[in-house]
Amino acid sequence: MSISPPIKILLVEDNPADADLLQEILEDADEMPWSLTHVEQLKAALSTVQNNDFDVVLLDLSLPDKQGLGTVAKTHETVPDLPIVVLTGLNDKVTALEALRQGAQDYLVKGKIDHELLTRSIRHAIERSQTLKRLRQSEEKLQQLNEELECRVAKQTEELRQKNHDLQQEIAQRQHLEAELRQSLTKEKELSELKSNIISVVSHEYRTPLATILSSSELLQHYGHKWQEDKKQRHFQRIQNTIHHMTQLISDVLLINKAEAGKLEFKPVSLDLEAFCQELVEELQLTVKTPHQIGFRCQGRSRWVGLDEKLLRQFLTNLLSNAIKYSPEGGTVQFDLFFDADQVKFTIKDQGIGIPEKEKAQLFDAFYRSSNVGTISGTGLGLAIVKKCVERHQGEIAVDSEVGKGTTFIVTIPVGSELSPESLKSGELAKPSPRVA
Repeated sequence: MSISPPIKILLVEDNPADADLLQEILEDADEMPWSLTHVEQLKAALSTVQNNDFDVVLLDLSLPDKQGLGTVAKTHETVPDLPIVVLTGLNDKVTALEALRQGAQDYLVKGKIDHELLTRSIRHAIERSQTLKRLRQSEEKLQQLNEELECRVAKQTEELRQKNHDLQQEIAQRQHLEAELRQSLTKEKELSELKSNIISVVSHEYRTPLATILSSSELLQHYGHKWQEDKKQRHFQRIQNTIHHMTQLISDVLLINKAEAGKLEFKPVSLDLEAFCQELVEELQLTVKTPHQIGFRCQGRSRWVGLDEKLLRQFLTNLLSNAIKYSPEGGTVQFDLFFDADQVKFTIKDQGIGIPEKEKAQLFDAFYRSSNVGTISGTGLGLAIVKKCVERHQGEIAVDSEVGKGTTFIVTIPVGSELSPESLKSGELAKPSPRVA
C-alpha cells in the first residue's frame, strides 16, 4: 500500500504562541501527513517559497514587515499557483471576501481553529488552487489556439491577395470581383478580431462572478445549516444577481455579434412614444439600487410613431443605466424627449465623471472603455450596442461631455407622418410585442 507524501506547509506567523498552537493542532490531525516550515516575516516567506516547493501557505495578515491584505497580494504575485489560507484574529467578512479576491483560497479566524477545520481548509485550498491552475492552463491553450488560427487566416488571406493580383494582370474584367473579394476578406478579418475580443472579454469577465458563485455556494454548503434564514437568502441573492450579470453579458455579446454580422432585425411598430418613455423610466427607477433620480420631460406635440420597440428599449436602457452608473451617488439623470415635424430627439444628461475629449472618437467602438472609469465595472459593449440600435433606425447619436462635470447623449431619429393604433389594422406596421413591466 502506497503512502501519501506529506503535505508541505509554510507557516508565516510572527507570534510564537500562535505558531506553537497551530503546530499542535496539526499534530492532532493523524489522517494527514505533513511537514511544517515556520518563518516570522513576509520577506523571509517570499524568499523561502521561491527556493522551495510547498503545497500550501498559512499566512498571518499582521506581520512585522507587512500589514493587512497586502501580505496576500504580495504572496499571490510571487507564487500565483501556491494556495494561501489566511490567518487573522479579526472575524471580518468584508476582509475575508477581499482576501479571496486578492488570491487567497480560504480565511480562518484564530481562536476558532480545530484540527478538522484546519485540515479541511488546507485540503480544499489545495484542490481549489489546482482547479484554478487547470482553468488558467486551459485559457492559455485556448489563446494559443486562437493565435494559431489568426496566423493561418492571415497566411491564407495573403495567398488569396496574391492570387487576386495575378488575376488582375490576366483578366481586366475581374476587377469588380476582386473588389468584392477584398471587402469580404476585410469583413472576415473584422469578425475574426471581434470573436477574439469576445473570447478575451468573456473569459476575463466570468472569472470574478464564478469565484463569487463558488465562494457563496461553498459557504452555504459548509455553514448554511448554522445560519439564520436571512443570511442564507443574502448568499442565494448574491448567486442570482451574479448569474443575471453573466446572462446579460452573453446577451450583449450575442447582440453585438448579430449587429457586426449585419443580422440585427428591425421591426418597427406603432408606439405611443411619450407613454413608452415614461413607463421605461418608472421601470428603471424601481430597479435602481442606488439613490439616483431620473427626471423625464416631453416637449413638442406628443404622437404615435413607428420605431422598433425592442431596439428602442435596448438603447434607451443602456444610456440611462450608464448615466446612473457613472454619476455620483444621489445624483439626478435628466431624460428629455423632443417631438419635431419629421424627427424625434432623445437627450440623456448626467452629472457624472465625464469623458476625456481625446477619447470621444473611440467611445462607440466595441470593447472600448474610457481611461477614467477607474474600478467601475463594464465590458465596453453598452455604447457600441446603442450606436448599432440607433443606426438601425437610420438615426444619429452625438455626445457632449466635460470631465468632472457630466455627459449628455443626443439621439436623433427620423420619423414619418403621425401614426395611430388603427394603422396596425391596415397592416402598415407589425403589432408591437407586450412590454415587460
